[in-house]
Amino acid sequence: MTAGSEVHGEGSLHSLMTNKGIILSLEQALEALMVYNVIFFGEEHDSHAAHEGELTLLTEIAGQDAGLVLALEMFERDVQDSLNAYLQGTISEDEFLELARPWPNYQEDYRPLIELAKDRGIPVIAANVPRRVAAEVAMADEISSDVMGEDSIYLPANIHLDSEEYYKRFVSLMEKMPHSTPMKGLKIEALYKAQVLKDAVMSASLESFLDHRIFFCCGRFHSEYHLGIPYQLQKNHPELKVAVVVSAESVTGLPMRDRSRVGDFIWINK
Repeated sequence: MTAGSEVHGEGSLHSLMTNKGIILSLEQALEALMVYNVIFFGEEHDSHAAHEGELTLLTEIAGQDAGLVLALEMFERDVQDSLNAYLQGTISEDEFLELARPWPNYQEDYRPLIELAKDRGIPVIAANVPRRVAAEVAMADEISSDVMGEDSIYLPANIHLDSEEYYKRFVSLMEKMPHSTPMKGLKIEALYKAQVLKDAVMSASLESFLDHRIFFCCGRFHSEYHLGIPYQLQKNHPELKVAVVVSAESVTGLPMRDRSRVGDFIWINK
């Protein structure tokens, strides 16, 4: 029995499909994934299937690679010390949760990843820029140390705003947002700068760990089509081999040409 089946029960069946339409068993998928330096799992935040996929792949890849590192969009750079302290057992879980600003769905969806990492000794990167910083950049329509103030310690050396495809996809995403969304009152260019800042900070958070394999869980818009975080990462490190995994539900309704581009692998729960 594999580690993944121990976690999820013998009745759980999983597979990955390549972007060429080839179905891989979990064992074949692991063999395919092990050639990559950084593996992104682009999730739907409220998707049970995606969270099950993340935990299964983290469990299985960690079983193959004792040096694996986990990176999470769901924690921000300024809580890294608290996250480290919890993983090392020097603060309680209650203290950790009070300090680390976990997402509302932490207990059900992200706690299993953290507990697995704690149990296995897997380092975890709190990857995201503090939310207040993204808000300040969006309000000011400027990415600068003046705008970011003390938080400019998280400002990456390189921020790449040059992807026309990412900008077009971001505009399309914003147009679908409800009119009541507070962001609707801000300029799209300003919101885009805040979005790219998030991607660039999450990419920069990996710099000290690029000699390890990294498994990165993030919202799918931050990684699909190799845009977002992978784009920032590979502009700075073109030699890295980067894979993007998406859930089957994320490609439903997409034309075939997009299904072949949205990710390298599609996670399927059966």
